[in-house]
Amino acid sequence: MSLRFAVLSLLDIEPGSGYDLKRRFERSVHHFWSASHQQMYRELHKLHGEGLLDCVEEIQDGRPDKKVYSLTAAGRGALEAWVAKPAAAQKIRDPFLIQVFAGHHLPPAQMRVELQRHLSEHRDKLATYEAQNARFYRRPAEQQQKLWISHQPLLLGIETEKTWIRWAEQLLARLDAEIADRDTAG
Repeated sequence: MSLRFAVLSLLDIEPGSGYDLKRRFERSVHHFWSASHQQMYRELHKLHGEGLLDCVEEIQDGRPDKKVYSLTAAGRGALEAWVAKPAAAQKIRDPFLIQVFAGHHLPPAQMRVELQRHLSEHRDKLATYEAQNARFYRRPAEQQQKLWISHQPLLLGIETEKTWIRWAEQLLARLDAEIADRDTAG
């Protein structure tokens, strides 16, 4: 259900084609909500069919015509009604954390390899988020002011990744100490 409101939210900021929307999605809400290209287009067609979006075809030379979507008054009303409803807090569902929970069944060196892999992914994600954050601050001041609240999930994502990295580094240090103790004892 939230994909529809992610789409409405992005089109509320600025009209765009499916391609434009997918690019904006990847640079903004992708860090806390995922959707495939096909899901995005299905949702655009569905929202248009429900009268929540307008669609204007722009003729392009040498390329297929481009459909540009924008919110209708009904779409803006649906978005405003949804935003006003309380949202349930989301629980973390991370298979790796279950593996860590059951990690006493693995040798520390094997757990370390898997943790290092995840740590690398989280460092990459943090770098991506920080690049997105830098782009936000390159926007004109009036856009920053208009979109400051929309920017907050990205800031939370940055802090979440920093916390995850700090946790993983501490766990790696503990695993390294345990590995060293086993090597000395054995």
